[in-house]
Amino acid sequence: MSSSTTPLSYKNIMGNPEYQNFEFTVNWIFLCVVIMVCYSIPPIVVFGRIAFFFFTKKSKIKKNVLRIEIFYSFLLMQFWNIVLVFADFAMFRMPYTTIFTRYCATENPQTLLKCIVFVYFWAAYASQLFTVLFCALRVAILYLVSKNTTERIMQVLPPIIIIFGLAAALPHFSTDAYCMQLVEPYIYGSVLIISKFHSMNSYVIIFNAFIYVSVTLTIIALNGLMMIKVRRKKLINTLRSATQSVRIERTLTGTMIILLFPMIVSCLISIGEISRISYFSYILLIRPLFIDARVHIVTSYFYLTNPVFRSKSPHSSVSHMSRVTL
Repeated sequence: MSSSTTPLSYKNIMGNPEYQNFEFTVNWIFLCVVIMVCYSIPPIVVFGRIAFFFFTKKSKIKKNVLRIEIFYSFLLMQFWNIVLVFADFAMFRMPYTTIFTRYCATENPQTLLKCIVFVYFWAAYASQLFTVLFCALRVAILYLVSKNTTERIMQVLPPIIIIFGLAAALPHFSTDAYCMQLVEPYIYGSVLIISKFHSMNSYVIIFNAFIYVSVTLTIIALNGLMMIKVRRKKLINTLRSATQSVRIERTLTGTMIILLFPMIVSCLISIGEISRISYFSYILLIRPLFIDARVHIVTSYFYLTNPVFRSKSPHSSVSHMSRVTL
């Protein structure tokens, strides 16, 4: 059954006979999602290589100027970002394709739907805060905060962030979830998964916007502090040859800058959800690209530009000052 001649509207499809008889056919959204799956695989494999390197070659990392705390915070940030990507596929992208529309409308799989929503928001909150932690550690080390302090931070804050994300996401598991038909430019049968806790409480949207805005402003401020320090060190670095420490510093600086732009876009999208702008469905359509940029480009850049991962490291004559500040 097709409703192509009827304007689409936001509506709950659960138990709706029209959607219980829905027939999936290959469509342009399905093809776009397949492309997203394909380009997501290599960066996730790269992350696996980074994680394997961290857990098997810590002694090599310690011999270089890249501090263990920075490496560990990067792994935590990207791990939760990757979990967010998987949850995003389950909650948004795959339902967009209409492949699960009939199943959702007919079976009403509440446990599955609630778990998807819960994991998505848990990963969303955790990834935001771990991004702040990574950037803050980078700036703290630039400003010569002691190693004991940064190590203590990495012992205390990660469990707090994970528990906070869990607690903030848990209310989504307390109410039913459902599949909701989307409007143009989506097609008939394109749905997303949402909890009633989210759709029926405006303060949830405000809370999400607050998290995104606060995180984005914090990262902008941290980038500003980083650039001030980097510019002060520029004269010192230009007097040296291209040492390993300088290249690692450039990698960390570039990573923070790349993180900033997807965060700004995510913040604007969150604000757009509050204002209920008429083109919000178009924003939803391009939203996955910025999530992917934050995950895949950052992971690939960190791996490809960081000399720590090279089998033969360059000349390791590094000054004591560089070893302390990175």
